[in-house]
Amino acid sequence: MKPVILIGGGGHAKVCLDLLLRQQSEIVGYTALQASSSLPDYIAYLGDDEAVLRYEPGEVMLVNGIGMLGSSRIRSRIYARYKKAGYTFASLIHDSAVVSNLAEVCEGAQIMAGAVVQAGSVIGANVIVNTRAVIDHDCTIGKHAHISPGAVLCGGVTVGEHVHVGAGANVVQQVSIGDEAVIGAGSLVLRPVDSCSLVYGVPAKRADSVME
Repeated sequence: MKPVILIGGGGHAKVCLDLLLRQQSEIVGYTALQASSSLPDYIAYLGDDEAVLRYEPGEVMLVNGIGMLGSSRIRSRIYARYKKAGYTFASLIHDSAVVSNLAEVCEGAQIMAGAVVQAGSVIGANVIVNTRAVIDHDCTIGKHAHISPGAVLCGGVTVGEHVHVGAGANVVQQVSIGDEAVIGAGSLVLRPVDSCSLVYGVPAKRADSVME
């Protein structure tokens, strides 16, 4: 892998940095609005995100260290901006993750510690499959989605773009989740979820119907 620039200086960036250090990647430095107290001093602070443009796209790869909370679009905007400028994002797979040889992990996707991705699944560009999340066989995860720590997707689940699946949520087999939906932490999803909707609970219901 080419030398990498880490974008971001917060909690998710720190986790990505740990993964890169474990794999002995060459790290040019990181960009953020200001120097981060979360990252070690020996990792060079390059400046704000404009600093990336000092490097030619063929010289480096980027790692998107911006996390995703709820429906935040900051992470996907960062990805789109630098892709348009010709840069490539590194895909990260933690050494402790289990990823089937029959699965596909697209550009910029991040498979974190203890996660499982089973055969036939497709992990879209810029997706986070976070700590100990499970993606069972034949799932499709759309671009820019976040599968939070401990979430479980059973076989054949389809997740749209910009979806947030909260920590510890469970989605049963063959369920589809529409673009930009948010699944609350700890929810049990038994039925399809419409685009742009918030569902939570056991079983999960739309936010506007939970009190019925």
